[in-house]
Amino acid sequence: MHIENLQMLISQAEKWIDFDYLIDELRVVASNIKNNQIVQIIDDALIKSRILNMNNATAKLLELRVKQEFHLTEKIDELSKYTDEMVKLATEGDCKGNLALSYTTKWGIEKLKGNKETSNEALTKAKEFTEKLKSKDYSYYICTYSFVINDWFENHDLKNTDKLEECSDYFLKNGYFRSFAQTLTILAIIFATMQNGNRILDRCRQIFENKNLFEELPLDVKGFSYYLTGLGYMMKMNLNFAESLFQKAYDILKPIHKNSIYFSNFIILHSHLITVKALQGKIEQTWRIVKEVEELLAQEFFTKNLDLNTKNQIRHTLNLNKFYVCTRSKDFDSEEMQDLIEDLFVTSKTQYSNFMLLSEYILNSNLESDKLKELLATDNFNINRVKHIISYVLLSRTEQNSTNKLFLERIEILVKREKTEITTFIENVLADLLIAQQLFSLTRYGDIYSLLVKYKNQLNRIEVLEMRVFMEAFIQVGAYKTGDPLGPALQYMAIKKCRQYGFSRLENKLLEYLNIQGIDTLRMLA
Repeated sequence: MHIENLQMLISQAEKWIDFDYLIDELRVVASNIKNNQIVQIIDDALIKSRILNMNNATAKLLELRVKQEFHLTEKIDELSKYTDEMVKLATEGDCKGNLALSYTTKWGIEKLKGNKETSNEALTKAKEFTEKLKSKDYSYYICTYSFVINDWFENHDLKNTDKLEECSDYFLKNGYFRSFAQTLTILAIIFATMQNGNRILDRCRQIFENKNLFEELPLDVKGFSYYLTGLGYMMKMNLNFAESLFQKAYDILKPIHKNSIYFSNFIILHSHLITVKALQGKIEQTWRIVKEVEELLAQEFFTKNLDLNTKNQIRHTLNLNKFYVCTRSKDFDSEEMQDLIEDLFVTSKTQYSNFMLLSEYILNSNLESDKLKELLATDNFNINRVKHIISYVLLSRTEQNSTNKLFLERIEILVKREKTEITTFIENVLADLLIAQQLFSLTRYGDIYSLLVKYKNQLNRIEVLEMRVFMEAFIQVGAYKTGDPLGPALQYMAIKKCRQYGFSRLENKLLEYLNIQGIDTLRMLA
């Protein structure tokens, strides 16, 4: 509905039925547009409802007023007064829907203020009144959404995911596109934790397969939709396509991010862009975005409005990427990065981590045995995915010398690693490359080729550039040792790529392997 029509409805509203219609229309508009003009319209409607003593309508309008500025921490005291008025009016009117909405809104505000006891009391009452609702309407879905979100962030409870998807369907069907997008955000976080990129993409297709719907979306929600879809593809390690989607989101959100409730997602978007670029070997671009993020984090707007959890997650992802990029250098020395390594050790136990970046951290951080054992004892979804990597590294800490026994035990750990329906292609690639390194140490070259030949025609699927170069070289190691005379020449091509992309450590490793092969060949000829 156009703004002018809303203003006309306000001027004509005299009876409760007029306000019911006005609020139904205003809920959709207020869900999709967050700006000063909508704030003024809601304030005008509040003036009218208060003059006419339409208390139930006033309570409903106050919920919309709070939601307009809920993301601005500097407005918290003003919004708190609105929630107190909501509760008072809803209690006087004894309307279950208003009571549920009022206490849900109060819970959110008190939680932001850090008043744990008061927020918990409000949450208990909100759930009590929501359970008494006789129909699944706006109040039910807004409140249910809030409860499920709380359960997720407090307990990482997955059992209510179906309820969240039900809320998502309701918001989409009724035109609450921004609420739909926010629900998708949490679903994306949950599915990311479950490493289920397909579920994210299935949800995002609801937007992109409906061209009329996409055209109706507010501009920042369009940008956010590209962002979420990119996240789904990043989880599937389709890095190039994910980067293109993140870039579309970036181009849309950059000019408007400070006027959008998605300003925090805009800065998180940088973290994802850094990840996909770093893994594709775009080192210089990665450092540029790292610098941009650090400058954004220092801006007063973000220091005031970003919540602590978001700041911590962004910093953790930045540090993972910094570590990854630094470890590509031939001059990398873990001793010189102890502060960063220690910080990542702590934050990796609580923050979301990209599988590849976390694996590289475990492999290259030179963590002490006690810390590796502490990570093994951590029950965290991200840590659980790399526990075979942790055990693999820990084994070399307990064995004094590199022996055939150590190599075989490492292979056994990787072969017997837990595989589930969400184990990704890239996880298997990494494990097979680590096995191949152990087979090389055992001089079982024929087994290397047998293990890796399945990737020969799938190299384009390995979008982690350094890993693809390593895979190309190792396939040639096995091929050469099983009779292919072009093996060393093709390995040199892989080494040349390392020089081209700045993968100094991998270059040194491949040169070392090539040298060992030469020595082994001379021994065979002697």
